[in-house]
Amino acid sequence: MSGNIDNPRLWEGADLYTGPVGTALPTDLTVAMTTVPAWKAVGLLSEDGASESRDEDVNEFYAWGGRLVRTRRSKHKRQIKVTCLEDNLIVFGLINPNSTVTTTTGVNHRVVKVPKSEKASFVLELTDGDITRRRHIPTGEVVEVGEVSLSDSDIAAFELTITIYPDSADVLYHDYDNDPQGTAA
Repeated sequence: MSGNIDNPRLWEGADLYTGPVGTALPTDLTVAMTTVPAWKAVGLLSEDGASESRDEDVNEFYAWGGRLVRTRRSKHKRQIKVTCLEDNLIVFGLINPNSTVTTTTGVNHRVVKVPKSEKASFVLELTDGDITRRRHIPTGEVVEVGEVSLSDSDIAAFELTITIYPDSADVLYHDYDNDPQGTAA
């Protein structure tokens, strides 16, 4: 059997951070994300983890006789889906952009407005023992929020779908990790 049993990753821990577009990352993986005040943690995440989806149009061109001669790809889209378990101000801002919260004498007043487009930066930080991976999404946007259960039999959770926007060089995101299995030669 070929392969290396040290290569598979089981991401046992994760955090999602958000900040304004252009927010710098900490200088290395040993420096906590929270040392940069602009990065805010969304709080507890569902044990279901995060998932990444890809979507694109693929056109295939065939020569006479049915031989494939060319493929054209367009409209590439990536999204990350994660479920937040906390109803805090960071999550509120992500699911209700352009809305406000004020507190007067211990009473919170949330004014929820029709969502407007609001881009942000995101970092999904994953851990597997001593291995850490930070996926930095310089520009993304929460484009979908799943149904929220308001009951006594299910926890209120906020499933966020984040669309990742490429930069002018077509870069979608950057992964930084200390995984010795992924070290470039």
